[in-house]
Amino acid sequence: MFKRIAIIGLGLIGGSIGLALHKAKAAQQVVGYDLGKGVSDQARKVGAIDQPYSALADAVRGAELVILATPVGAMRSLLQSLMTSVTPGAVVTDVASTKVQVISWAEEFLPSSVFFVGGHPMIGKEVSGVEAADAALFQNHVYCLTPTARTFPAAINKVSTFVEALGARIRFLEPAEHDGQVAGVSHLPFVASTALMSTLANGAAWGDAAMLASTGFSDMSRLAGGSPEMYRDICLTNSEAIVRWLNEYIATLSNLRERIATHDSSLHETFAKAQQLRLQWQETYHPGLKNQ
Repeated sequence: MFKRIAIIGLGLIGGSIGLALHKAKAAQQVVGYDLGKGVSDQARKVGAIDQPYSALADAVRGAELVILATPVGAMRSLLQSLMTSVTPGAVVTDVASTKVQVISWAEEFLPSSVFFVGGHPMIGKEVSGVEAADAALFQNHVYCLTPTARTFPAAINKVSTFVEALGARIRFLEPAEHDGQVAGVSHLPFVASTALMSTLANGAAWGDAAMLASTGFSDMSRLAGGSPEMYRDICLTNSEAIVRWLNEYIATLSNLRERIATHDSSLHETFAKAQQLRLQWQETYHPGLKNQ
């Protein structure tokens, strides 16, 4: 059991971590800090933390594990602020969507007496805020850990114990490998969703067409409703991998455009193959998903 865990950032993810830790009885004390007015107090009310703090230094003091549950755009300044306040021997981990840049900041700013392990839970909800926190949010979901050659083995073990307490499944990846894979399965879909929404909504007929848009358009455009600031920071910290996937995606779209323009009757073969691949993915990794 952990003696004291500090959660920095008490939104959906941070709040859910706190609830899950309490449910698992994994820590004697879970404390928290959030810049948002009243957020820390609300986190205590819902049972995510035992003690709120109004100062970052007070929250992390004495904590053996510090969890940075903020968007990636806040990580650099946050890690700088932790330089002089984290207790020597403590382990710091994060939940940011990109890893190479965050790990670089951690290695630059954290003292050698503090150990960092990159992390990224592959979950989320359409709603945000500690009010939406859920102790079961991580249950049976993949939680990526991205240690490097410089990562202290005992720190990896400590963060692994924490992830297992959440009920998640650990997947170890190299930081660059993680960023490349997530750029394809998470960041590219957001950019594609944004492009679809912008293309249709900026069209001259959108006023009329919007009334016809139903579940298909809703499914495809859902990610465009995500946080603009969060996705901006993701794109800025993972631009190389995202651009690489965009190039592949644009090439695929260009090929489809040409074949549609020329009335290529073999299009059904491409559609059938994509249908088969999606069904295989769904049955293997997400059997609970309903077909749409």
